[in-house]
Amino acid sequence: MDPQTMQSDRQTLAFEYQADSGRWSWSQGLRDLHGLLDGEHPTTQVLLNKMVAEDRPLMLARFQHHLENEGPYSCVYRMTDPTGETRRLVFVGQSEAVAGIVKRLTGFVVDITEPVREGARQAVEASSKHRAAIEQAKGALMITFGVDDEIAFELLKAYSSLNNIKLASVAEQIVVGLADPSFSRDEPVRCLLDIVTAVSGATGRRDDGALLSSQ
Repeated sequence: MDPQTMQSDRQTLAFEYQADSGRWSWSQGLRDLHGLLDGEHPTTQVLLNKMVAEDRPLMLARFQHHLENEGPYSCVYRMTDPTGETRRLVFVGQSEAVAGIVKRLTGFVVDITEPVREGARQAVEASSKHRAAIEQAKGALMITFGVDDEIAFELLKAYSSLNNIKLASVAEQIVVGLADPSFSRDEPVRCLLDIVTAVSGATGRRDDGALLSSQ
């Protein structure tokens, strides 16, 4: 694996949950964030144990709800990372059902801790000619994941920071992706997830399955 691909894998915070078996698969970046060592397995309890206590009831309720109801989901919560720092995260994705029974949850986690602290520096850099794309991208995130305007903007800033590109460029790539036939999907959530993954993996794009590891 080349250094660029390794860096992309560690930055990507992707996950998959198999409802039948209760088995999680996490990207290396998500494993690192939760302090999992080689040979340790991601579990729901590991996720909850790292979470700030006050946020656990809501997160658990959302998780249970989406194990029973298909569709997009999102939740903002706080966790304590291996260094003891409290981080603010957005958990977004989709629960997928077969014959009305949820079989799989897929999605990604966005760390919005640093963007929140640093403010909207990149947003200020964006000129007025980019605002339409930013608003369209925010709207797509809001509708797809059911988040408000503020969280949608934080997601854009997080992608911008993660990939070291201007916020306006992230927004434009999302807007272009929505109009790109190669991203056409029957489900809009899957479509946007694929677009965001492409943006995040611009330096070394790989299939979701290659990014995820349960061990």
